Amino acid sequence: EATALWVRPKSEVSEDEYKAFYKHVAHDFSDPLTWSHNKVEGNLEYTSLLYVPGRAPFDLYERDGARGVKLYVQRVFIMDDAEQFLPLYLRFIKGVLDTRDLSLNVSRELLQQDPKVEKIKSALTKRALDMLKKLAKDKEAYQTFWNTFGSVLKEGPAEDYANRDKISGLLRFSSTHT
Repeated sequence: EATALWVRPKSEVSEDEYKAFYKHVAHDFSDPLTWSHNKVEGNLEYTSLLYVPGRAPFDLYERDGARGVKLYVQRVFIMDDAEQFLPLYLRFIKGVLDTRDLSLNVSRELLQQDPKVEKIKSALTKRALDMLKKLAKDKEAYQTFWNTFGSVLKEGPAEDYANRDKISGLLRFSSTHT
């Protein structure tokens, strides 16, 4: 029986499966830099699988371009590019969000009015920033990330006051000191 990759327990998914799934979801031929697979239960129930691409999309600097995660409700595909779930400065992140807390006939307009969306966005933003903080521990990998997406991440403190301290810890600047 085939089950969606994000529904399976993390321990049952191989690194190669995560990479292959990223290539399918992101329509990319290169491997992702890192990913975060999480299942949340409680007031809100959702599963997220977020990826940081290995290379920048051609439209990275277009703030109006297609962005966001693929949204599923109870494993039923709802929409591509559900931009309501991540802030603009994290527009490079790809992935899947599957939730039970939204209705199957949800539209982009309804998403803007649903308070659950803001809660999920806040949690996914925190998860994405934690994923980047973990990536930052690997200096070489983070330098690759920074060279590719750093200028977009710098938009973060101005756009997301609540997370400015977390974001500022991820920023890098050129210096004459090593």
